[in-house]
Amino acid sequence: MTKVLDIPMETNGLSKEAIQLLEALKKENKQLKDFLIKSYGGLLVSPEMEEKAYDYFISHSVITAATVANRGSSVTTEFLYDKDSSRLPSHIDKYFLQAKAGKAVKARLAIIEKELFKIIEEYRENKDDILIGNLGSGPGRDVINTLCHYRHISNVKAVNIDKDGKALERGKRMAMAKGIDHLVEFVETDFLRYRPARKFDILLLIGVLCPLEIKSCITYLKVLKKLLAENGCLIVSNSSKKMLEEDPFTCYLMGWTANWRLVYKDEEELRKIYQEAGYAYKGCFLDSYGFHIMGIGTPT
Repeated sequence: MTKVLDIPMETNGLSKEAIQLLEALKKENKQLKDFLIKSYGGLLVSPEMEEKAYDYFISHSVITAATVANRGSSVTTEFLYDKDSSRLPSHIDKYFLQAKAGKAVKARLAIIEKELFKIIEEYRENKDDILIGNLGSGPGRDVINTLCHYRHISNVKAVNIDKDGKALERGKRMAMAKGIDHLVEFVETDFLRYRPARKFDILLLIGVLCPLEIKSCITYLKVLKKLLAENGCLIVSNSSKKMLEEDPFTCYLMGWTANWRLVYKDEEELRKIYQEAGYAYKGCFLDSYGFHIMGIGTPT
């Protein structure tokens, strides 16, 4: 039996947040810590210990339980947007909120809201009525927050489209609380089958392409062209390779617990997706950690 050592952070590539999590777990169950170090390092582990560790994570982490139940659930991202880690009883959930990859999700929300406002303003210079589509929106917090700038006008509106009716109900409450429910429609359907009465000037596809191979991403973007108005633009996000490089332990945890295995892409690959799908690639913006790339393109 190989002895499991406490491997120093500088030689194992673990962040201080990961070290803190392992030390906290060690106090409750040293075998759990040993399992995680072995598994993360690619060493063989017993099925019995893995099952015990898996059960522990599901029982002690809201984020893990929600993601295991539904990898596409907005519950996970909303938790990362909205919670104060200092008030959480779970060491695991505290870790997810304090880890770089967790913080980057909130940073992605902030930069999307900032850049979406700029794009809307550019369109308003040449067009009276702007319609935004938010595909796979969850509650649609990004669009709802952005539309707060237009609370007192009626020519900038949005449609949040998602298969999750509970997420859309939450979005309706958010919109009402912010006084912009007159600007947002909520549609419960698969966005790939959605046929809008009017085509969109701006489309968002956030967090949908991350687990998909490039070929599948191209197929998605080809289908979405029919939803865009003339001169409309499509904003898509994808997790970058920097996320895997700088926060591999969080990526490992999400892959192990929920089989949430992303296809990390760089800007050149994102550009290729746009171009092969028939779009003119206009550039990109990133969250403050550089973990998420948001591309912008218009149909050619």
